[in-house]
Amino acid sequence: MNKIFKKIKTWQWLLGIIVLSFIIFFPAFNTFFTNDDFFLLKISKIENIGEFINFFNLTKGTDGLGMYRPLTTQVFYSLSWKFFNLNPICLHIISFMTFAGIIYLVYKLAKIVTHSENVSLIAAFLYATSATHFGHLYYLATYQELGMTLFTLLSCLFFLEYLNKQRFGKWLLSFLFFLLSLLSKETAVMAPFLIILLYLFVSFQRRSKLSAKKFIYSLIPYFLILFIYFFFRFSSYGFATGDSYIWNFSIERAVNTLGWYGLWSLNLPEMLVDFVGPGLKLNPNLLKYYSKEIIPILILFALELVILLYAFIKVIINIFRNHKPGKLLITHYPLFIILFGGAWFVLALVPVLFLPVHKFTFYLTMPLVSISVAVSYLLVSNNKKPITILFLATWFSLSILTLTLTVKTNWITKGQETARRVHNYLIENELALGKYETIVFYDTEEDKGLPWSPSGILKVVLSDNNYLKVFWNDRFSVKYYNSEDQTAEALILKLRARKFLGY
Repeated sequence: MNKIFKKIKTWQWLLGIIVLSFIIFFPAFNTFFTNDDFFLLKISKIENIGEFINFFNLTKGTDGLGMYRPLTTQVFYSLSWKFFNLNPICLHIISFMTFAGIIYLVYKLAKIVTHSENVSLIAAFLYATSATHFGHLYYLATYQELGMTLFTLLSCLFFLEYLNKQRFGKWLLSFLFFLLSLLSKETAVMAPFLIILLYLFVSFQRRSKLSAKKFIYSLIPYFLILFIYFFFRFSSYGFATGDSYIWNFSIERAVNTLGWYGLWSLNLPEMLVDFVGPGLKLNPNLLKYYSKEIIPILILFALELVILLYAFIKVIINIFRNHKPGKLLITHYPLFIILFGGAWFVLALVPVLFLPVHKFTFYLTMPLVSISVAVSYLLVSNNKKPITILFLATWFSLSILTLTLTVKTNWITKGQETARRVHNYLIENELALGKYETIVFYDTEEDKGLPWSPSGILKVVLSDNNYLKVFWNDRFSVKYYNSEDQTAEALILKLRARKFLGY
């Protein structure tokens, strides 16, 4: 068996990992638009090159858009208008191709950091099969995470080559990819700090041919661009706003948020955050409604933790066995890898760490890189193949169970299903809609017993009137009422909101 494995080339392993990931996330290709997708589609429709160039205007944001993400938002969605006839599958294909590129870059970074082919391939496997990728592979509005991660990793990798070869072309490519990452998402501001972390790491290994003085000089353009970016970004766009964008700079809340991201990075379901209260009190409704799914998930998670703890303890024991008096513990390579991974994880999360209400697993796109590298190094450094195989099987099984539960319960897939029902209904009844000017979605007396308003859900899912602007060119106006009695206007099509929610 070992001889067979040794005959498989690296590119074949990587291709197999990407194909496996494709199989896992294949259902995402058949999902529809939902929520912010419709608004982003609306603002991405252009008629001329001037409107395209205006996407990148740092001094004036698009009406209603408080974010500067032109490359992975307006340009991305404009492709659907210009080339794909508003077919979401084509954008999902682009998303997965970007994701496949990231998997390869995770392998490359792990190879540079650990010098191990086995660690690098395992890191790529862990990253590729993580359930945390649900958000940005199922929900097109989070494509910014994929674009930002791809360009940031490219910037870091080319800078590493510059450290080794000191060729201006490598530095220039790193700088250009940094600019592209800033055009993708605001969280790319952490890229220079990740580069500093990488420099410290390779300097510790004495693999950098660049002096500290030259390194500082080479970073000046990055921070100059950051200064200009921050000035225009905040003067023109301000801070992120919305119901969940509530900033809280409490260290206690930040640690709590960091803890949740840590748990999610090991494949626990995102939905658990809604069932765990202060003092780690578990809401009994979790087991009442999801016991069949959550019990095996928690068992596998416990096994995963036990294996990691065993691997970590073995590493620490080996460090103390080989420790020489007068030598700092931190200089031991395995411990340094773990500290590097932890530092990368925290740095990559800093932009969202103080948003305790606005936390989602799709923000782990960049932080998960270091978790994958550190975990894979822990496993391989123990030199226990059965333990490594057991962990990989546990990780994969846990990921599949978590992903299955997430697809079943998450607001993203629920919203996509609801939006598709509305879209299909209107398409099927298009001829009969000619006499109407307004579509009204209303609630009934029976709906008032629900903890939420069906018409309110539809308003969010369809992004108010943006769905009709995109797919029906403002042919109808739309209203959402919490009572049928309010629907007294003439020339309206009255539709009970709940019929589109699937229950």
